[in-house]
Amino acid sequence: MARITLDYGDAEATDQAALRLLAELRGLDEVRRAERERVPVAAGDRPGGDLRSPEIIAVGTLLATIAMTPEVLGGVLSYLGEWLHRPGNRRGSIHLRMPDGKEIALDNPSAEERRKLIDAFIREMRRR
Repeated sequence: MARITLDYGDAEATDQAALRLLAELRGLDEVRRAERERVPVAAGDRPGGDLRSPEIIAVGTLLATIAMTPEVLGGVLSYLGEWLHRPGNRRGSIHLRMPDGKEIALDNPSAEERRKLIDAFIREMRRR
């Protein structure tokens, strides 16, 4: 499962961006499953002393199940990069971390820089 982390400077903006992206990821054929990351929390650390919920949602972090082939991953990364260039999404960044720890950061690069970053990441994947 790949971890997608968004950063928009503050928790509210980050959470809103994550919800917009989550809705779109769920509609992509390449993404088998997408959800908000949930983090276990000890009973004493739960907000307001809530004893019912053993976990909280990690703001700005999504988990996505995608086929880990270079072609599919390249398509998803291109989609994420293009998503960053849409109005309302431009001031943020997206980091995608693979299950093996490999990570790519898309901090709103130009289309050409984005293509080079993604191509380099996919080349590295193919070497494994």
